[in-house]
Formats: sequence, structure tokens, C-alpha cells
Amino acid sequence: MSGKAMSTLSVLLLTQNQAARLPRLLTCVSGFANEVVIVDGGSTDDTAEVAGRFPKVRRAQRDFDGNFAAQRNFALDHAQGDWVLFLDTDELPGPNLVELLPTLMRSRFTSFKIPRYWLVDEDPAEYVDSELHYPDRQMRLFRRLPELRYDEAQPVHETIPKQARGELFPLKFAHLLHYQFLWEDRSARETRVKRYEELRPGVMRTNRMYLYEDIPHQVRPCREYWQSNKPIITSGDQLREKLRMKLPRL
Repeated sequence: MSGKAMSTLSVLLLTQNQAARLPRLLTCVSGFANEVVIVDGGSTDDTAEVAGRFPKVRRAQRDFDGNFAAQRNFALDHAQGDWVLFLDTDELPGPNLVELLPTLMRSRFTSFKIPRYWLVDEDPAEYVDSELHYPDRQMRLFRRLPELRYDEAQPVHETIPKQARGELFPLKFAHLLHYQFLWEDRSARETRVKRYEELRPGVMRTNRMYLYEDIPHQVRPCREYWQSNKPIITSGDQLREKLRMKLPRL
């Protein structure tokens, strides 16, 4: 008996001169994605060679002009899946998110906002908890629909306009893992904040997230993370079952 075809997923990555960080990310997403589209902003390192090691990866080049929204729309133009999941090269999808992706893509929702852990330690994983840093939900998983495009008038901290988003579900129990605080020192993050402020003045509150040391915060243990590429999930079964019950199928 024939059934409804499974939805397909395109993982979309923006990168430039991050070849050293790509293997771990590409190994992870190749396990569940139908395809991986890398938009290369003009790398001069081994990005092309690294991408070529992974059969599911297609690499497209668009020289980065400072507009992240345009770069994301270019990635969307090259995607073929029913759904897309955007990741940055300093991120990994958490184990709960990986496991729940088939359930999420069977739901009636158009898009999902995913909470993000800003990690400050990896073994065991700990994250920054402040009014700015958690849950820090990001709309990264959504159906590949023509109307879901990033506003190119916002070159940094880019978003899809609210009126185009359709029915959105905010996740609680499945996370993105953000490694930037582990991979960039304070000086590099200060340089990033200055560059972002030049690209889009007036969003200093958002930029302050990168200088977490200046914000009242606590450090808390992550409920899910990867340890030596093995999934670590605390209280995962109960939380995932709660989410499944909340997601009506199409």
C-alpha cells in the first residue's frame, strides 16, 4: 500500500575560510540531510576540498558582500528539499533536534523557532543563561516556500518578515548548539561587534550578546549536547514525548 512520501530536508550552510571546522559539522548533518548546500563566500582555504569529501554536499559560490540576508536567499535558490535547516559553521544541531526532525517535518506547521545554547564549555557542556542568551530562539527550520525569503534590507541579524512566516511553533526541548564563545576570544568578538554595528547601526542590544562577560549571567548545564560525537541527553525521552504530543500531523 502506498503512503505519503517522506518530506526531504536541505541543510544550508554559509561559510568562508572555515575549512577546519567543516568536517565535524558535515559529518553530523550528512547523517540526516537529503542534501547539504554550502554557500562559499569566497574562501581561500581548503573549503572546496573538504566539501568534496562528502557525497551529499553541493557547493555554490557567491562572494560575500556583507549582506547575510542576500547570502541566505542565494542558499534558498539552490535548495531542493521540501524543508530547509539553516546552520552556521560554529553551530551543531543538538541530539534532540536531530531525532525530532522527521516528526517536525510531518507536522502542520510552516516553520519552527529553535532555542540556542551559547556554549562556554564542552565537556560537560555548559551554556550562558541571561536575558539575551537563552532561549534565543532562531527561525532556522521551515518549509521551502517561495514567500519565505530573508529581508535583504537587514544585512546582519537577518530575518524573514513576520507576515510571510505562516504558522510557527516555538520549540523548547530541541536545541542548536552555538560554539562561538569556545572558538573566538574576546578580541575577535569585539571586532565582530564593531563590524556588525557598521553593517546595521542601532542594534547594539543584539550585538551585546557576543560580549557575554559584560552582561549579568549564569552558567548552566546543557540538557543535550555531543560528547566525542556521541549524543548526551538528560531527561530526553519524557521531553521528546511531550513535544510529539503537541505537534498535530498534517
